[in-house]
Amino acid sequence: MLSSTLRALGETLASAPSRSSSRVFQYSYSTRSPALRAFKTPREVSTCETVAKKSRFVAAVSPCASPDEALAFVRERGDAGASHNCWAFRIGDDVYRFSDDGEPGGTAGQPIYSAIQNSGLDRVVVLVTRYYGGTQLGTGGLIRAYGGAAQTALELATRTAVVVTPRCDAVCNMDAADVGRVFSALDEFSAEKVDEEYSDDGTVHVQVIIEESVAENLRERILNSTSGRADFKWWPSGG
Repeated sequence: MLSSTLRALGETLASAPSRSSSRVFQYSYSTRSPALRAFKTPREVSTCETVAKKSRFVAAVSPCASPDEALAFVRERGDAGASHNCWAFRIGDDVYRFSDDGEPGGTAGQPIYSAIQNSGLDRVVVLVTRYYGGTQLGTGGLIRAYGGAAQTALELATRTAVVVTPRCDAVCNMDAADVGRVFSALDEFSAEKVDEEYSDDGTVHVQVIIEESVAENLRERILNSTSGRADFKWWPSGG
């Protein structure tokens, strides 16, 4: 059931390389939207096990930066020999998915996702693997078992705060003679070049993405180094 679920999702989400469960993940998030500034996420992979009427529920929690990473974690940690591998992930307010993996609709994936919502964690994936113990749990029992396993695992997870660095767009127009000076300043401020255009008249146009907090300092640096010949403009994130 796990493989068929992932195959269906794979039509829209590409797979990502799997990661070792013993690794502590370090993230550096950036955004050009002012809506998000900081969030909490699991620091590392953690697991726990609960039992309901002899069925074992093994829950695993991991940070994830994208849907691809979330699905890679499910693929890596899911047990094809188990009865069910149910999961949910959340990345921001608008990106989330969950799967019942063959359990009755609404009894597994949704309770896991609800546990994620109530945990206050973001950029997180939770996989709950069930090993059937011979006794039917019923709809209410499944909801409590999957939701409870996810909640316990999330409560036990070590948390880390991630500060989002707002970034913004900027453009610079210069004479070819000033390219070295401008590019040196861009490198000094860790600007990410996204486009370069060289015109026949000897002018150069460069589009970059930079941390918003240093944009004005970079503008002054470029103007000073080119004696005002270069034209540098930037726009606040979200604006």
